[in-house]
Amino acid sequence: MNEFYKLILLFSLGCVLSATQCSPIRQGQGANRSTEVVEAKPQEGFAEDTILILKYHKLASEYLFQDAEKSMFYSKNVLRLSQKHQWGKGKLLAYNLLSTYYLLDGSYDVLRELSNETITLSKQLNLPMFTAHGNRFLGESYSEYRQWDSSRINYEHAVKIFTRLKADSSLALSIENLGNCYREKNMNDVAATLYDRAYKMFDKMNSDWGRATVLQSHGYMYVRTGDYLRAESYFLKSIALFQKIGNRYGELNCLNDLSNAYYYQKKYDESIQAGLRALTYAKIYHSTQQTNWALVTLSRSYKAKGMHDVALDYSQAVNYVRRMVHDETIKRQYTMYKLMYDNKLMDSEIQQKIINEQRIIQRFLIGFSCLVILSAIFLWFNNKKLRRKNAEIQAALIEGQTIERKRVAAELHDHLGGTLASLNWYLYGIDKKVLSEEEQKIYQSVHQMVGAAYKEVRSLSHNLMPAELEEHGLIMALQRLIGKLNENKNIAFTFTQKGMTNRLNNKIEFELYSIVLELTNNIIKHSGASEASVDLTENLKTIVLIVSDNGSGMIEPDRQGVGLRNIKGRVESLHGKIQIHSENQNGIRVEIEIPKVVIK
Repeated sequence: MNEFYKLILLFSLGCVLSATQCSPIRQGQGANRSTEVVEAKPQEGFAEDTILILKYHKLASEYLFQDAEKSMFYSKNVLRLSQKHQWGKGKLLAYNLLSTYYLLDGSYDVLRELSNETITLSKQLNLPMFTAHGNRFLGESYSEYRQWDSSRINYEHAVKIFTRLKADSSLALSIENLGNCYREKNMNDVAATLYDRAYKMFDKMNSDWGRATVLQSHGYMYVRTGDYLRAESYFLKSIALFQKIGNRYGELNCLNDLSNAYYYQKKYDESIQAGLRALTYAKIYHSTQQTNWALVTLSRSYKAKGMHDVALDYSQAVNYVRRMVHDETIKRQYTMYKLMYDNKLMDSEIQQKIINEQRIIQRFLIGFSCLVILSAIFLWFNNKKLRRKNAEIQAALIEGQTIERKRVAAELHDHLGGTLASLNWYLYGIDKKVLSEEEQKIYQSVHQMVGAAYKEVRSLSHNLMPAELEEHGLIMALQRLIGKLNENKNIAFTFTQKGMTNRLNNKIEFELYSIVLELTNNIIKHSGASEASVDLTENLKTIVLIVSDNGSGMIEPDRQGVGLRNIKGRVESLHGKIQIHSENQNGIRVEIEIPKVVIK
């Protein structure tokens, strides 16, 4: 019977309920608490309604195994109040309660919708425990339609998450679910192994609930193989445990299975006795589905005993209950779909409100940004003499940087470089013969320092805005840069390029050169590397730049200096993507990909 799957999911709900820090379901022993927290969206009356949500949730949980209708009533109130405040975790709690209810009711289409809603919302809120339970419910839905592979995949997803979260109770239940899946595929050896594993886990946790569910599931496997005597033994043990923990639904469901086992053994009196007990509990629990199964078994048993009048009465009751099941299923499906529709409608209204608020903020930011941009244009117009249109602000920024680099390079070369060259020339004019030995040493040191400073200024002015970049393009400029870097001989730089048969537009070449300059400068200053490489590749639609070294990497990757932020800004201006891979002792690797055509 697939009813046993339902019991498993009921216990998993106990694990979820414990995550709310409310009183756990009395029957669910060994439940795992979740440490995940979701902040509710502030709304008027939220604090008071939260108290009601937790109160209704507790009541729904307590009635879950005693009275299905009362549990459903309180579950709907949990969902209604959670929807009112758009409290995501409250909705997930309601979804789990309602999913269990519709699972017991046999409304698998609605269950599938709820499971998908649960998985989507829990992923948005980053609550993996709820995601795992959503996978389990979805696996149950697939099982009903005999889509075993889809069911197995969902159960395995749940197992993976529960293992990572160390949720032992839920993990044991998921393993048992997998056993049921293999049982339905007639792979009984695999199923029995999984049942034994789950039972040992529950036994270690001293969970009577878990032991009872595994025993019932294992017993039903023997019903399928025709070993009814062994199935009877498992069912009796399971019923004893359910009675011990006072679980009405568990005892009811197992009694129906036991009644069938007696019937197949032709123990009709025992079958009738178990069926009557199941019928009594089903009416108390308000489960038309369980009532129907009890009536069917009673009708068959009385018929087998030759008591046709009684059998006919129960058969007529079966037909009546089936009509009731059909009517109630339609009503409940309508109710659930209406709740989900109201939820989506409310979400849409709130989203529209948020969109309107964002539009107001966006307009304010746009206005503020326009003021900043206009101020920047005004300053550049006066300081850099750049006359560009307002629609080309981004291009103006790049052009301004280019002109500034040229100006700084020229200042360094013409003024500071000239001054150093003149100073060096004057030093040549000093007669070293008239200097003492100590003065000659000082003279020689000053002469060397001035020469070194002059070379450094020339190199710096060239790197800031090399003539090769404008005259011959990016490739020659990078080759010249790498050659200069290798003169230092502390770090061995290599440069490789693939494609690049034609020149790129000025903006791309300038930005790529600036990025390489910044990255190589970082390598020299901070990496402690002995080798570094610059690779440039032209693809059909993109340009890929990779700069890497074998240094110590970034000690704190989250803390990035001005240089890396500038690089990211340049990549964004080219509508590109950047990835930084860094591990201690393994160096750093920066990968940049930009489109070949950049919108100015």
